[in-house]
Amino acid sequence: MSSFSIPLTGLEASTEALDTIANNLSNMNTTAFKAQDVTFSDLFYQQIGATTSGNPLQIGTGTQVASTSTDFSEGGTDQTGNTSDVMLNGNGFFVVQNGASTEYTRDGSFTQNAAGFLTTQSGLEVMGFPAANGKVNTNAPLGAIQLPVVGQVQQPSASTTFSLTTNLDASAAVGTTFEGGPVTMYDSLGESHSADINFTKTGTNTWSYSVSMADTVNPASSTTAGTTTDTYTLGTGATVDPSTNLTITGSATGGGTATIAAPTITAGESLATYASDLNSALTTAGITGVTVTQTGNGLTISGTNFSTSGNVVQDAAGTNTTGTLTFDANGNLSSPGGNLAGIQFSGLTDGASNLNLTWNLFGTNGTSSISQTASASSTTNTSQNGFPSGTYQGFTIGADGTISAQYSNNQTATVGQLALANVTNTQGLTVLGGNNYATTQASGSASVGVAGSAGLGTLDDGALEGSNVNISAEFSDLIVAQQSYEASSKAITTFDTISQDTINMIH
Repeated sequence: MSSFSIPLTGLEASTEALDTIANNLSNMNTTAFKAQDVTFSDLFYQQIGATTSGNPLQIGTGTQVASTSTDFSEGGTDQTGNTSDVMLNGNGFFVVQNGASTEYTRDGSFTQNAAGFLTTQSGLEVMGFPAANGKVNTNAPLGAIQLPVVGQVQQPSASTTFSLTTNLDASAAVGTTFEGGPVTMYDSLGESHSADINFTKTGTNTWSYSVSMADTVNPASSTTAGTTTDTYTLGTGATVDPSTNLTITGSATGGGTATIAAPTITAGESLATYASDLNSALTTAGITGVTVTQTGNGLTISGTNFSTSGNVVQDAAGTNTTGTLTFDANGNLSSPGGNLAGIQFSGLTDGASNLNLTWNLFGTNGTSSISQTASASSTTNTSQNGFPSGTYQGFTIGADGTISAQYSNNQTATVGQLALANVTNTQGLTVLGGNNYATTQASGSASVGVAGSAGLGTLDDGALEGSNVNISAEFSDLIVAQQSYEASSKAITTFDTISQDTINMIH
């Protein structure tokens, strides 16, 4: 009896609408959730005759769910401040790998697993383009993005270039000196050294320069039969740096103790001269039982009941460390006409490789960073390209999806770039749950690219996309679906009453 089957289709359709609304409301706080809507269509019609004018007499058989559509409009922005969270602004989906299957998601609440791979909260690997030597290859096949693990060490990088932004006083008298440095450099082991760059005016529009490398020398200490020996070994050809401030405390002739002040050191002073000055200072202070000797590139302090403080600092042996700068009448550097290569320092006390440096006197635009004007000599900026070792501490994601690992030495390293994908027909995607989608024949195959290209959106690090559920609209739809359900239910009870009346008529 169609009187019952017709409202039953209404009850079923209204139930599916209520289920969809309930699912939307329950996912109001789900990251990047996309609300769904149900549309209906009527069922086939039975022709029971025709009017006298020939118009067909038709009776419908109910309703059915015609389609469920997904609202892919963008949700609100939730600023989390977590650098592993990333929001996709605009079109597209992140690409994730679930075993052998590729899936797609708008949920950018990523994390890092124990092996260093970037994953979703459910453990699916996030896919992207690999990087080699800091360069991303977007023509390479997609792969799982792997970052360093917490505590992993980034190897140091030796300095190879340096530069100074310096003005030299054109009005200074001949013989005037100016210290343009120091510049901190790093050797192949990550040890820091101070490079001192000094200028001396030698004539009109002419200055000489010198580059020296200060390197602290750590002593080797031993005690035999009550006699203590401290040995400082300098690199071959090294001289004593003026920053050396070693003092010695020992027993004085008249009783008690005495301390010698650090002797004044001139630039380029030999180790032999320095040893002689220390011995003279010991004699003047009346300190007995302590002797300073120099043998080759070694300085030895030996004796009883003495102690030292301060440091011995060497100027490492260098090549191509001196020269002349010539300026034109407008204060522009005219000679050398290019960057100064071949500056080398050897014999570093930590056993690192020789430092080979280029002084970048000119920028990429051809303008020199060294000038001469009639104003006080000054250095406003120094730079170099080396760095010490550091440990991995986290990562950031740029607007284009570039992922940069961050280290404790303030260095960053590009490890990959997030891939984004889109399809021709988003309504054809299958909703998998867990905020993921899969392509179908209806959606078409996914096209893959990077953020900000080919119609794909951009990324916002430290934020997540919220649900796009509109609570007001859902409550309005809920009332309509409830009334539809009640109306179909009322039709059934009415038909039931009519059926009982019919039965009663027979009896």
